[in-house]
Amino acid sequence: MNELQLSLLAIGVGVIVAVLAFNRWQERKYRRQAEKRFSAQHDDILLDDEPSNERVEPVLDEEQPSIRIEPMLDAVTDVMEEEGPQEETLPDGITPAMEDSVDAETHTRAAEPSFQIDSEPTLPEVAPISPRIPEHKREAGLEPDAQTEYIAILSASDPISAHALILVLQQLKSMGKPLRWMGQRHHRTEWEEIARAEPATEFIKLAACLQLANRNGPASSDELNAFCEMAQAVAANLYAVIDCPDKQLALATAADLDQFCADVDVLIGFNIISKDGTPFVGTKLRGLAESAGMKLMPDGSFHYLNDQGEQLFSLANLESASFTADSMKHLTTHGITFLFDVPKAAGGVQAFNQMLLAARQFVGPLSALMVDDNRRELTDAGIDKIRQQLVAIYDKMEQRGIAPGSARSKRLFAG
Repeated sequence: MNELQLSLLAIGVGVIVAVLAFNRWQERKYRRQAEKRFSAQHDDILLDDEPSNERVEPVLDEEQPSIRIEPMLDAVTDVMEEEGPQEETLPDGITPAMEDSVDAETHTRAAEPSFQIDSEPTLPEVAPISPRIPEHKREAGLEPDAQTEYIAILSASDPISAHALILVLQQLKSMGKPLRWMGQRHHRTEWEEIARAEPATEFIKLAACLQLANRNGPASSDELNAFCEMAQAVAANLYAVIDCPDKQLALATAADLDQFCADVDVLIGFNIISKDGTPFVGTKLRGLAESAGMKLMPDGSFHYLNDQGEQLFSLANLESASFTADSMKHLTTHGITFLFDVPKAAGGVQAFNQMLLAARQFVGPLSALMVDDNRRELTDAGIDKIRQQLVAIYDKMEQRGIAPGSARSKRLFAG
């Protein structure tokens, strides 16, 4: 080997050593920046509330049905005839400082995960964004909700654009329970739905929120484990530090929340049937429904909406055929049913009274009877008992901080 070759070899080795040294210096620099940024304790608007010692709830009658959805009115009225007339908060969501050891670096900067990709990726579920309002007036559901969601906090050493986040989140599979991704642009600012943010928006703090219960039951241990693994993979992909709260506490909260939902999840139905068996004509039904302020919707039923566009109750065919603009011209049916989804209808007892008023507007013109699911005619006394039961249900919901028709309630009772 001549002198030129030796010189070139020495230069090559020197360049490689220099590159390795520069890379090591860069890694230490970013690690020190992350340690400086995240080692301090920060308050979080999500986690400021002090946990209460116990939850105070009204006690419903012991024989209140515990099934998830009441199919019709009879399950409610039967119970009445027989009987006669803690909020959990997450611990502080700040992550520990990063250590200078190789182990800590490997933990926080894990290798890029291999995501399982759905054939048609979908964005996480989103909820509407609200301007900043006082804490005591803020409606639950417009930010991470520690009472009904398991929340993993991700803190990034450098701002992350909404566009980059969405590209990562699009690769995620369903967790089984609804999942929301929220972001903060700066510490102590309001949370935003990442899926609704402008692509150039940058976030320094993220919240992955898994709903703890819905009408399919409470979140399971497997679902929580899968959620944490997914959130940790996202954190590694984004070079973020993650904090996952106590899973056992979350499972206990999920079971308690599911029991509460079962206690208040009631669907009331008023059936309208002909006195003599003569079928109702579709054109007349549509006219009566529209005169009562109802609108025909794509789901095949009429809906009554309040001034904010929220559904209070619906009117459906008691038979299998759906109501459509075309079918109403030729349709006949032997019965219709008014449906009132108790926890999802805003307005409480007043909304129930509005449905009762609308139902009674059909009785006279159709020469019909208003009956329960067992075709027993409804009386004023029976309806008063229903109101009493509704008051008890609504009191229980208010005590829990889950108002009927609120964003939080609609998430819990979706489906």
